[in-house]
Amino acid sequence: MAHRPFTRLIRTASFHRRTRPAASGTDGVVLKILALSLALGTQLATGDPEPAGQTPVEQGPSRPEVRTYSGREGQLDVDAPRMESPSISIDARLDEPEWAEAAVLTGFTQYTPVEGAPASQETEVRVFYSGDAIYFGFHVVDSEPDRVLAHLLERDRSQSDDWVRIMLDTFNDERQAYTFFISPFGIQSDGMWLESLEPRGGPTGPKVDFNPDFIFESDGRLVDDGWVAEVRIPYVSLRFPEVEEQDWGLQIARGVMRNGYKSSWAPLTVEAASVLAQSGRLRGLRDLRPKRLIEVNPVATGKLEGFRLDGVYERQNPSSEFGIDGSVGITQNLVLDATVNPDFSQVEADVDQIQVNERFALFVPERRAFFLEGIEVFRTTQNLVYTRRVVDPIGGAKLTGKVGPFQVGYLGALDESPRPIEGQDRDALFNLVRARADIGEGSTVGALYTDRSINGGPGFNRVASADVRLLFGARYTVETQLTGSWTRNAVQDPAPFAPALTFNFLRSGRSFSYRARLIDLSPEFETRTGFMPRIGDTDWGGAVGFNVFAEPGAVLEQWGVEVQSNNFTRHDDFWSGGSPYEYEIQLMPSLAFRGSRRMNSVLRWGGHRFLPELYTAHEVLDDQGNAQPYPLPPELKDMLGVALIPNVRFNDQLTLTGVFMFRTIPLFAEGSRGWESRYGPNLRIQPGERLRLEASYTYARLERSADGSHFSTAHIPRLRVQYQFSKALLARVIGQYDLERREALRHPVTGQEVLINGVLQDARERGNFTGQALVSFEPSPGTIFFVGYSRVMTGPYGLPLDEKDLQQDGFFMKLSYLFRL
Repeated sequence: MAHRPFTRLIRTASFHRRTRPAASGTDGVVLKILALSLALGTQLATGDPEPAGQTPVEQGPSRPEVRTYSGREGQLDVDAPRMESPSISIDARLDEPEWAEAAVLTGFTQYTPVEGAPASQETEVRVFYSGDAIYFGFHVVDSEPDRVLAHLLERDRSQSDDWVRIMLDTFNDERQAYTFFISPFGIQSDGMWLESLEPRGGPTGPKVDFNPDFIFESDGRLVDDGWVAEVRIPYVSLRFPEVEEQDWGLQIARGVMRNGYKSSWAPLTVEAASVLAQSGRLRGLRDLRPKRLIEVNPVATGKLEGFRLDGVYERQNPSSEFGIDGSVGITQNLVLDATVNPDFSQVEADVDQIQVNERFALFVPERRAFFLEGIEVFRTTQNLVYTRRVVDPIGGAKLTGKVGPFQVGYLGALDESPRPIEGQDRDALFNLVRARADIGEGSTVGALYTDRSINGGPGFNRVASADVRLLFGARYTVETQLTGSWTRNAVQDPAPFAPALTFNFLRSGRSFSYRARLIDLSPEFETRTGFMPRIGDTDWGGAVGFNVFAEPGAVLEQWGVEVQSNNFTRHDDFWSGGSPYEYEIQLMPSLAFRGSRRMNSVLRWGGHRFLPELYTAHEVLDDQGNAQPYPLPPELKDMLGVALIPNVRFNDQLTLTGVFMFRTIPLFAEGSRGWESRYGPNLRIQPGERLRLEASYTYARLERSADGSHFSTAHIPRLRVQYQFSKALLARVIGQYDLERREALRHPVTGQEVLINGVLQDARERGNFTGQALVSFEPSPGTIFFVGYSRVMTGPYGLPLDEKDLQQDGFFMKLSYLFRL
């Protein structure tokens, strides 16, 4: 016992030497002698036994030492203190005594725009944990505190403001992590960081799926030297191993969005393929005692709507529905979700997309909560799970989690309104099973099985797949997936096997990168649970990218160029050595300027050969008005194009993004050569903390190259105005026109009129208007009340609303409350 104070002092001195640059030479020797002398003096003054006749003075409990971990100095193993029953109020004050004892993370390193430089602004993070939650406190220093970007915004839409980001790799497997963004006002954005995703907005962008929503507490406030945030994340919202002591991966990042500067506590480089492999660690987390997850979420909806049927507008009777969702944590890392008569209503309609000259179905993202939670388990390189295939579910069940090195998932649903198969109109039963195992450092191997069967009928579509993702040499990634489908309709027996193959190779790098891909789908391949539109094609190509970075403070911070090759060959032609029917080479220069301003551009050259099978339903009218076979259109060569893609932040209130494109394209409906002029500016205006306006205008004009005649024009102006009364309460109005006009089709060589499936393709037009008003109160995910009104009008091409007929309108309401038992 006599030597414990001395030992403790030596440990303290040793720790502080790790957090500062080591002294050298004579100064280092002198410091060591002084430290040893002080330690010996302290030991002599306080050592045992006590002097005779002196009563020992009873000492109170010693205050735990505050440990500081500098990421820049490589101090990435954090021993965060555990505290019993902390009395923390999440108010962004950080004035409770627990914060004075928390571990401190400092020494951030910039990763954008100058990788490896010390962060331009100081950030201090405090962290500790208890038996039921982990706590983070942020002091975010800003040399221009009046320029901190901070607005009241709805959840998951605050990344344009300044932010701090917490990433927790609770399984310490370097494959995925819970990700929490917090703005200066404590606005939450969250999701799952998935190493298998493409980064958003470039190599340094987040690989985050923002669809999942997690319940946690946060608050933030502006202070004289920047801003402060406070966060409590309950363990019941997380999944992690059920062991007595464990380590979690930890990364903290910060974004100063007025200039685009981003920094991280654990230094990051894009020279490495994995971001999570560069994280720090929370070491020795023990006695984590979360409540067992039990959630019940009743949902009530009501609507009063009307429709135009056979030219007559009819108001329907009021209707209401009641459903219920539930979640049970079977273990801390395995969760069962179930739903009965779920409410899958959408608050905001999907943004319209121009469809005049599309060959394939357009992808519409999933927004329904039941399908979004845990959907990352089912994600593969091939998009074999697209839950919008479940159109109108009666009920569903889902089991997701991780058991040892295996991530597992099951999703089942009964769909009341399936797409009819060979005249059948019965319920469809969906069953999806997924398993994926961790191997090596960041690599995975997995299997997926999907089945969509018609209840009581012979029709089915079954898909089995195996996938591998390998990381090696720190910067190289190989992904491959082999899939087979079996499909039987009511009149077809047996079900043929049809393969699909995907192969991707990627080299990550800050200055030099490249990638190659091969996606091959046989003509008979089909997935009725996924979304893979170009069946029968082999998509192959690659890209090489170069980047040059300027010195810190330069006006032009970075410039680069990527050369990309894209080719599509019919499946049988590819494997027999045939040439592609569609090909292009793109040169894509990019410029990044100081102040978070970018300008990307595309220069394109390519060609296209029209496929005969696309025109089997086409015919032309001869001079006598008789239908004749459609002559195959000629091949298109030397198709050129240019595009500009700006992302310009004019000031703290005004940002412009968009696409401006001019190119030669195929006009697929008639098989002719066309010229497209497309403008797509998007303007975001934030005149104050609470008001946000988003205005966009999409314009596309197609002309026939042969004579310059008009083929089609589309206009989609859209305005979204939102006022945020508080973090939870907002009012929003959306208005959008969808105007399209297309001329009558004609053969590109003969000029004859065109029939498709026997129907003459005359000129057509449409002029739709959609409006919506909404008031929403959402204090936390799962608990929401909203009421609104929507209106759809149709009519001739043009803007005047008095020329349009009311096609559909209605009032709608939703009330739900999430009970955590």
